[in-house]
Amino acid sequence: MTGWSAVAGTHAFVVPGEEQARALAEDLAAYGFALVTARPARQAAGWAVMAFDEGPYPPDAAGHRSIDAVGRQAAAVARRHGGYPDGGSRCDPSLLERIRPTGAPIEHTNPGARPPVPDIVIGEAPPPASLTLAPDQVRDVPIDLSGLDEIAWADLEHVHGPADDVPDLVRALADPYGDWESTLDELFGDDLLHQGTCYTATAPALPFLTRMIVSGALPAKQRLDLHVWLLIAAGRRAEGLLVDADRAAVEHRPPTVDEMVRQVHYTVGAQLPVLLARWDSEPAAIRYALACLTALYPHHAHPIAEHIADMAAQFDGTQPGAYLNLAHALVRSQDDQALSIATDIVGWEPDHNPALLDAPHVPAAVKASYILTEGALRVLSTTP
Repeated sequence: MTGWSAVAGTHAFVVPGEEQARALAEDLAAYGFALVTARPARQAAGWAVMAFDEGPYPPDAAGHRSIDAVGRQAAAVARRHGGYPDGGSRCDPSLLERIRPTGAPIEHTNPGARPPVPDIVIGEAPPPASLTLAPDQVRDVPIDLSGLDEIAWADLEHVHGPADDVPDLVRALADPYGDWESTLDELFGDDLLHQGTCYTATAPALPFLTRMIVSGALPAKQRLDLHVWLLIAAGRRAEGLLVDADRAAVEHRPPTVDEMVRQVHYTVGAQLPVLLARWDSEPAAIRYALACLTALYPHHAHPIAEHIADMAAQFDGTQPGAYLNLAHALVRSQDDQALSIATDIVGWEPDHNPALLDAPHVPAAVKASYILTEGALRVLSTTP
């Protein structure tokens, strides 16, 4: 998977203070890590504790799953000390010594030790299936961008600061014969959803994507690209709740996301009725994206719930079919079934992070919707 001879890495945690850091470092060393260090955290309140996992683990999917599973077990130890996971690293074992910190005020060594490694079985993935973009109909009609200049974009922000360049980028995007991919990547991949982060300008820009889609002026591939960005935007809420879950648990509060993420999630949901009205006229790849997007907003699902079931049956036994079954369970509010399907998917899709299924105090539907969103995006990335 990586070209490494084997896999090693680190597991990082944050605890409230020095007393907890000393206790956690001692417990992690006793658990089997050959080296554990702790020092005051640089980017969070409290102390940072790092366990060095020498492995070695095989450099394949099972190996990566194994070191991740060890990290999940270490996280359970950290929770007993009021700690939460804070990332880590993966590398070739030969590189591990290079990232060993110097001068850490707390250090425990346990030479030759290795933490227990659970048995990992990667399930057999169902086969892929083609999601077509045909037939397609395109009309030579203008795209309604009215109101674009009435928004105070200069008072809003994206990753680079004031968002006063957004109107020109939106207009460039509305030209189906322009530099489509570069413009779309600049507008959303770089500016408005940079590395998945939402900004004050993100939500106000999203309705213009919907106008481009429903105008009928864009070819199917470009409409699909816009659906993908709507799905990415809508998925930030579930991801944010899962990322915050461990820290929220030790701080005795529910997981939260910031107001910009909430606004983005709400704004995408508000676009759904007009997008779903095009279900019958869209090709399979776009219907698939719509099905997965609708699963994040079950209250909008009534018009197409049975269509999602029919599409899931059509793709039964394939990877798109698995995610459509998950989408159908979510739109039917069968949350436990959705989580069960999501867990099965995680068993055969190594790119999913099983640790997120352990997130405390996060509803089953949120966990399942995250697995759906990430998996749906992977499936759509293979659409010609």
